Amino acid sequence: MPKTYGLIFGSGDSANNSGLSPTFVIFNAGATLPVTPPPISETPTGSGIYTFVYGATIPIFFKADGGSALLAADRFRYGSLDAIQSVDEKIGSGSDSIGSTAVDPNTLMGLAKRSLEFEEGNAVFNKSTQVWSVFARGSSTLLFTKKLTNTTSQSTKS
Repeated sequence: MPKTYGLIFGSGDSANNSGLSPTFVIFNAGATLPVTPPPISETPTGSGIYTFVYGATIPIFFKADGGSALLAADRFRYGSLDAIQSVDEKIGSGSDSIGSTAVDPNTLMGLAKRSLEFEEGNAVFNKSTQVWSVFARGSSTLLFTKKLTNTTSQSTKS
């Protein structure tokens, strides 16, 4: 999931450095793997605050150049993007609620809800077909079926 990152060039009031056209001169994953850098824009215009949007899936190291209009001490910004921060975003979303049906199944809350539905759901074993059916909690939504076979020495689920 993409995140918005900010850059400020120089010190003091960032508005003093508005109107720049910064670019990435280094945007790498490790020492030798270049990655296509995202564009950098000033948001809001005239603020001197520059942003870029990127969804890090691997660790990234970058060097941003604010341009030759800046003094050498104010011109460059260095940083890193840690892919592990993407995990933090998948904990849940505004629509996730452990008791509702609007949970995103790809988030941690969604996975917890699916596990809870399984544990609290009904299960039916049909002796004539030897099929075990498991339903979601409080509904007739079939989660899965398994065929069970039984011998004198063991039971097998397939």
